[in-house]
Formats: sequence, structure tokens, C-alpha cells
Amino acid sequence: MLTKTQKNDTKSIFCSYCEHTGIVRNPHFEEIGEEPLVPCPRCVLTKCQCGGQPPYYIEKDGTISECYCREIRMKINRIKTIYLRSGIDRKYQWRFFNSFEANSKLASNAKNIAYDIVSKFPDVRKGLFLWGNPGTGKTLLSSIILTELIIRHAIEGRFIKISRTFFNKLRATFAEGSATYGTAQEIEYELENADVLVVDDFGVQRDSPWEQETLYNLVDARYEAEKFTIFTSNVDPHRAFADIAGGRVLSRIKEMCTILELSGPDYREKL
Repeated sequence: MLTKTQKNDTKSIFCSYCEHTGIVRNPHFEEIGEEPLVPCPRCVLTKCQCGGQPPYYIEKDGTISECYCREIRMKINRIKTIYLRSGIDRKYQWRFFNSFEANSKLASNAKNIAYDIVSKFPDVRKGLFLWGNPGTGKTLLSSIILTELIIRHAIEGRFIKISRTFFNKLRATFAEGSATYGTAQEIEYELENADVLVVDDFGVQRDSPWEQETLYNLVDARYEAEKFTIFTSNVDPHRAFADIAGGRVLSRIKEMCTILELSGPDYREKL
């Protein structure tokens, strides 16, 4: 993470148009066939002399030196590499805050809190637990937060959807002959230690004690490590988790996260 001195130095270099990051988001990149992230046209590209040609060096008076844009272009490349392994669902990839339409007071409040988290990160105390009826934008908003944090800080973030597919992949790591045999601990370690983790569709898992234990061990691990975590769920945690593990799961979530309701009309009809 950047120190306060480094953050101040960065602000003095880059402009307010790119929020002092040197990078701007391109929300219409798919329609016009461009990249989702580009160097700021006002404070970076105006000083670029390499024309965006890798490896972003220039020659002047017989001396080869880095172009002004090189650091930002290399950061964009690093962000894209991290992003590709984040696991965000394809339809939610490279979505930004302008993709989330706050069509209710609950949605507006959730969006404001999400933006506040992104603006202040890593100086934030809690993650988020977004709950409400299906299709109200919980997955979209959590994906936007993860996208923004990866862009701004180039940190490792992971998105997992709690589904039959997720548990089947985990089970396969215990089957001899499987391509992933023996990698269970590696997968669990990655999820437990990711800088930011989104757990989508977290709920009361009733299928097997093993699935329950797997999820609640993950909650415990993230709690103990004080890692920033976002949960989405279709159930009210105050009711659904009150009696599970003697209330320990609900207690952990309340300490880890700000719990927000996000209910309303089905948002997915507009995607």
C-alpha cells in the first residue's frame, strides 16, 4: 500500500480528471473496440512521446530513457493481469459506478457507502454484507467495488459465487486422478488471504455439514486475518444466521461488515 507521503506525491503529479491516479475508465470500450482502462488524456498522454508503443521508451540525443507514460501503462498491464484472475462473472466485468442505477433509497444509500469505501480504502474498518431479494444489484455493486479497488490499488482480489459448481470444484481436489487433486489447501489459502474477497450468494447452506463448515471456516479465517470482505445474500443475516454455530457466524459478520439491505425491483431485467 502507498504511504501518506506517496499518496500526496501522486496527487501532485496527476490531475483531478483521473482522480489523481493517472488512469481513466472507459465505460464504452466494448462498443468502440477500445481498452477498458487508458492513461489519463489530460495529465499523462499530453506528456507521452512514445506513442503508446511497448516497451514505452524514447530516444533523445542518443540516450534511451523511459517515456513519461511508461509507469502508468505498466500499471494498467499489471491491473489487467490481476483482473483476469479475479473471477468476476463476465457480464459484470469492467463495470463502474455509472453502471449502477440507484432506483430506490436503499440502492442510493448502498451506492454512496460503496463509493465511500472505494475512496477511503485501505483506511476502512469494515467490509459489506449486502442482502435483499434476487435481482436488486447486489452482485453488480459488489463487482464494481472489487473492480475499482483493483484498478486503484493493483491489489489481489477474488470473486467467488457460492454454488454447486464451486463446491464440486472443491470436492474434485480430493479425488485422485483429478487435475486439481491435492490443491484444496492452496485454494483455501488463496481465498482466506486475498486482499479483497467477494462472496456472492452467501446463505444458509443446508446441503451438507461439510459445505457449512467450509464456508464458516472461510468466514472465521477472514475475520481473524482482518481481511476486507464483501458478502451478498438473498437472506437477512439477522434472522438466517442467528442460531447457526451458537450465533458465532452472525457475530463475526456484524464485526466484519456493515450490513445493508438492498431490496427492490429486479435489476437484471435492465442488463
